[in-house]
Amino acid sequence: MGGNDASLRLPSHAEKAVMGRLLGLEVLSPQISWLESEGYRDAAARLRERLFWSTNEALDQLDECDSLNDFLLRLVKDLEAEAANLPGDARRAAIIVVQEFGDLVANFVAAPYDPLSRLINAVARTAMDYYQAYGTAVPPTVWHCTIPVTTFLGGKTGLSFLSDIHLQARTEFVIGETPSARVYIKLCPRWLDAETIAALPRALLHEYIAHVPQGPYLGTRTHPDADDAFAEGWMDYIAHNVHQSALERYGPSEVLADCLILPWTSLYDATAERFFRARRELRDCDPTAAARCEGAAAARQLHDLLRRLPETRGSADDYLYRLSFGINASSLGSLARRRFAAEVRRCLLRASRSDILVTALREWLTGGIRLEDLPARLSV
Repeated sequence: MGGNDASLRLPSHAEKAVMGRLLGLEVLSPQISWLESEGYRDAAARLRERLFWSTNEALDQLDECDSLNDFLLRLVKDLEAEAANLPGDARRAAIIVVQEFGDLVANFVAAPYDPLSRLINAVARTAMDYYQAYGTAVPPTVWHCTIPVTTFLGGKTGLSFLSDIHLQARTEFVIGETPSARVYIKLCPRWLDAETIAALPRALLHEYIAHVPQGPYLGTRTHPDADDAFAEGWMDYIAHNVHQSALERYGPSEVLADCLILPWTSLYDATAERFFRARRELRDCDPTAAARCEGAAAARQLHDLLRRLPETRGSADDYLYRLSFGINASSLGSLARRRFAAEVRRCLLRASRSDILVTALREWLTGGIRLEDLPARLSV
């Protein structure tokens, strides 16, 4: 997307640690479950700890001059040595796992690629495909001038609502003649585990579905507040559904599905559910959680309504996407979108107002009003 790979480069020592864990856990995460099921829990733990130990060493060696390929080949040898020290049947089972990792590294050395860059580009392409498929006009520069920027953190940190997922993601709009943005992804190499890697597609989808294509595009774009029910709640519900569609290979784009690790499907699914649930959990220490909860609830209830209405029940997902993408990319400001989410929620909670929402939806469906006029219809 737009030739932005250069912004994804990490310093050499951090790149080795991150790539070692990305490639190592791609194999070890599902295979560790197999080792444990075979009764080799100690073997599984020792392989995982050796992977973490070796990548942490790389992270500490700022002046090491060997290449990424040399480090990965040495990492294979470290794991081979660890497997060789295991007793009997455990050794034979562990060697099978390490051989699979060795094959993956050999293929990487022969044809290097950046799995993080590949994932980010796949998420960006998926968002663009969905907006186009459901008839939402987004200026091409919004997609092509959005730059992903990957950095790393030395300490232990996590998402504000899920502290054991060790990454941070945010979007900043760039002030200029054309609408563009930067998507910042911060990783903690020393704490990069399978659950954090599995959360990356879901976290990135939130940024590229909810924030990158946000309108209006004339003038300076303002990032929504953390307690914005539409951007952080409603559109996160949409991102969650897009993620689920990718796992099921359903919908207008399979780009992301092609990028995901096939044996990780259940892990991606479970981690995304934790991510989505945690964003909606009410906490005394998080005053923004209530808005996320209300916004997501409004989108889910509207989705349920669309499944019941005779005009929309055959294509409820399509209409929800058309409406949500259209509102997000419209000339409406953040305040109007927040009010829209609040009014939808109010209409669906009060039987006396449900007809107002249904009537407005039907006017929009039949072309009687523009999508941008829909919020005003709910405020009467």
